[in-house]
Amino acid sequence: MEQGITPSERFVASLCDRSFLRLWTHPNPKGKKGKELCDCLIVCGPHIVIISVKECDYKDTGDKTGWERWEKAAIEKSASQIWGAERWLDTAIQVERKDGRILNLPPIDERQYHRISVSLGGKGHVPIKWGDLGNGFVHVCDEVSVGVVFGALDTITDFVEFLTATENMVSSGIQMLFSGGGIEDLVALYLMHNRSFTITDEANQQPDLLILADDLWKGFYKSPEYKAIQEDFKGSYLWDRLIDHYTDDLLTDGMFDMHSKEVTDNQLALVEMALQPRGYRAVLADIFIEFLQKPELKLASRAVKAYGNTAFVFLIGRSSDREHRARELALRCLVVRGRLPGVKTVVGIATDRPGTSEIGYSSDIVYIHMPEWTDRDESDVKGIQADLGYFKNTQWSGRQ
Repeated sequence: MEQGITPSERFVASLCDRSFLRLWTHPNPKGKKGKELCDCLIVCGPHIVIISVKECDYKDTGDKTGWERWEKAAIEKSASQIWGAERWLDTAIQVERKDGRILNLPPIDERQYHRISVSLGGKGHVPIKWGDLGNGFVHVCDEVSVGVVFGALDTITDFVEFLTATENMVSSGIQMLFSGGGIEDLVALYLMHNRSFTITDEANQQPDLLILADDLWKGFYKSPEYKAIQEDFKGSYLWDRLIDHYTDDLLTDGMFDMHSKEVTDNQLALVEMALQPRGYRAVLADIFIEFLQKPELKLASRAVKAYGNTAFVFLIGRSSDREHRARELALRCLVVRGRLPGVKTVVGIATDRPGTSEIGYSSDIVYIHMPEWTDRDESDVKGIQADLGYFKNTQWSGRQ
C-alpha cells in the first residue's frame, strides 16, 4: 500500500487498508492539476468515502478561544477539503492514485458520498463539532473514536450503513449530546441495538434528545455480548484473505476470466465479495471451508444467497481439467441466477479440493450480472438442468 505523507495520514491509511482492504484504499490521490485531492479515498461499488486528516495540538487559553482555534484548524479546514474533493469528483470519471495507477469511479448517478474528518490533537479536551457543517453531513472522529469506528465496522457495507443510520437519526430530529465521549459511544449504541438507532420509550415514542455517557463504548467493549459478536466473526476473516488472494492476481498479471478467456483487470467479482458485511462473510467463510474440507458431504457444488441481490457458487474440480471446470462454473452461475429468488448477480469460485491435486492448485472466478431475465435465458437454464442436472433437485430459498 502506498502510505500517506504524515504519520497521522499513514495511521489512517493503515486503518482503511485493514478495514476496506488494499484494492479499495487510495491514500493521497491526485485531483485538480495533479494536486492532492484528499488524504484517503475509499471507492468500492457505489460508495465513495472521502477522508481528510488534520492534526492540530489544542492549546488551553482558559476560555473558548482555544476551542475555537482548534475547531477551525482541525475540523473546519478538514470539512473544506472534503467538500472541495467532492466537487471535483462530481466532474470526474477517473482518479489517479499517488502511485500513478488509474482508478475508475462509479457512474455519477449511482455514487454515494460519505464524508469523514479525522481531527486529531484535541485529546478529549474539546467538544467535537459534527453533522451538516454547511455542505453536507461530515462525520468527525478524534484519537479515540477513529480506531473504534474503523475497527468495529470493518467492512465497507458495515461502515457506510452506520454512517447512513447516523445521518438518518439526526435528520429525524433527534439531538445528541456526548457527555465527555465521542463517536465511539455512538458506535456502541448502534451495535447494542442490533445495528440500528431504533430507540423508543415505553410509549413507543422516539426521544427528542439522546445523552451518551462517556463510558458507553468502554462498557460495551468489555461486555459478554460484544465478545460473543467477535467470536462469531472470527472465521469471517478467511473471506478477507480470499479477497486478498485474488487481489494479488489482479494487481500483478491480472486475473484470467474463464468466461471471456482473457486476462482482465476487472474487479467487479471482488467488489461483490468486498460488499459482503462481516456477518455474511462469517457465513460464507464457514460454508466455503466446510465445502472444501468435508468430502463426505459428496457435494460437487454449493450455492449461497448472500447480501443484497448477490449469490455465490462454490465448485470443486481438478486443475488437470481446468477448462471443463470453468465452463461448468459459468453454467452453474447461470442456473443460480435463474433459480434463486431475488438474485441479479452471481460470483462463482472454483478450486481443487485440498490434498487431491498432483500438478498443483488453481482457482477460477466467474462474474455475471443480469438485471433482466429473458425467455431465452429461462430456456437456456431449463436445458442446462435437463442435460447436465446442475442444481436440478435443489429447493431454493434464502440460503442453500
